Amino acid sequence: MKFFKLKVITVIILLTTTINSFAINFYDYPKKNLEPGVCEKIYNDLNFPNPNYELDEPTILKTDLYIDRVFNVSPKNGTFEAQVNLWLTWKELRLIPILKKYDLFTQDIKPYYLCSFDQNRNFSNFKMFDPAVDFYNRKDKPAVENHMSDWIDIFSDGTVDQRLKDVGVFQSAFSFEKFPFDSQELVIELWSEYPSNLVRFKPNEKAMKVYKESGVSPTTGEKLGVDGWSIDSIDYETYSYVDETDNKPYTGFYLYININRLTSYYIYKIILPIIFILMISWSVFWIRGSQLEAKVNVTIVCLLSLIAYNFIIDEDIPKLPYLTFMDSFILLSYFYTGVATILCVYSFLRKIRTGKDLSVVDRYAQFIGPLTYFGILFISLVYYYNLEGIGALLKGLILGSRYN
Repeated sequence: MKFFKLKVITVIILLTTTINSFAINFYDYPKKNLEPGVCEKIYNDLNFPNPNYELDEPTILKTDLYIDRVFNVSPKNGTFEAQVNLWLTWKELRLIPILKKYDLFTQDIKPYYLCSFDQNRNFSNFKMFDPAVDFYNRKDKPAVENHMSDWIDIFSDGTVDQRLKDVGVFQSAFSFEKFPFDSQELVIELWSEYPSNLVRFKPNEKAMKVYKESGVSPTTGEKLGVDGWSIDSIDYETYSYVDETDNKPYTGFYLYININRLTSYYIYKIILPIIFILMISWSVFWIRGSQLEAKVNVTIVCLLSLIAYNFIIDEDIPKLPYLTFMDSFILLSYFYTGVATILCVYSFLRKIRTGKDLSVVDRYAQFIGPLTYFGILFISLVYYYNLEGIGALLKGLILGSRYN
């Protein structure tokens, strides 16, 4: 048994090391030793700020887009703050004659890294083509407003790398019907200002596949995590549409991070206490029918407690035109606490007016109340989650997987 555990630990260590090594070496290119001043000469020769209109095919932007870290998810505001890492790689044929001029052009071998150019200098002087990409759903302004890249690398085969690492606040559509057992989708939308006949996105499948399957960013070697949420899946796609204003086709690149809310807080600090409060309100049916004041006091205190919990829940979600599961749960609890109060008052008044002891009402309510409450709660679960979802929900609660 000890030997088996040792083998498992060894395999885990090897896999982790492999992933991290893969991440570190993913963008590792051999570096060419250049004579002093060559990069400055290349820069001075650059003079192609526009797309290559002479090409029959669009410039293909080989795209790597990762969320390295998510610092804050704010469902109430419909936003999340994330550190993004973007790599755009394309073949710039107009760069090749310049590289040949300095005897730096290579082909049919792994390209050499040659030079890096400051992005402010490049774009302010309009020296090199800029794909003009932007995060469509970014809410705050980027640190650099006029362009997206932090730096630009060129390679010996005419390849250009444009790279961005930045922290931004992004908008995303959140759905709260199943709150607090909800899943959300964080989306990064990347678009180019140029139509798809000039610029087109293409995922770097080799790198993006690793990120999709492992959640490990090739640029950092760290696994993505989100406080208060668990990562369910990562996916990406290219998207095409025709703009109605100019009737031209455009392409975009979308990155999806699907997350599940960790609900232990809501289960242990809201749902279970509310059920306990409701059980206390049902205890009035075990109190003598003549003690109306004691019964009403208990139910009123329980009702006020439910109202307080409702305010706590409202802080986590926006004002919605529909009911969430938690809303239905709270309303159901309101209803049963109110019914308990009404039955207590009714049986007391009937006894005063008719002299009849209606303790039979209490005896029925002792059992009918809990049975109907949990029955309606189960129906609500079926409505919001369906039977398959309930099975997954209960499994998660029992095994402590996504709901821890």
